[in-house]
Amino acid sequence: MDRLRRLDVAAILLGLIILGVGIYYTLVNVFGLALAELDWDKIWPLAVIALGIGILWGAWSRFGSHKEGPTSG
Repeated sequence: MDRLRRLDVAAILLGLIILGVGIYYTLVNVFGLALAELDWDKIWPLAVIALGIGILWGAWSRFGSHKEGPTSG
């Protein structure tokens, strides 16, 4: 369970963004699906915001996970 708490949320978000873009282009170019065209002027700021939230979330969770005092065991 400790391993899951240590996951870097920003890395997960960035990975999901890259995965989503890759899936989109695969569906359009390989399978010929007619999906809505991506408007990069609107998408890239959202991606930057999501990445920033992920970095802050990861930093906040690491800050809150440090417990002071003696450890048992």
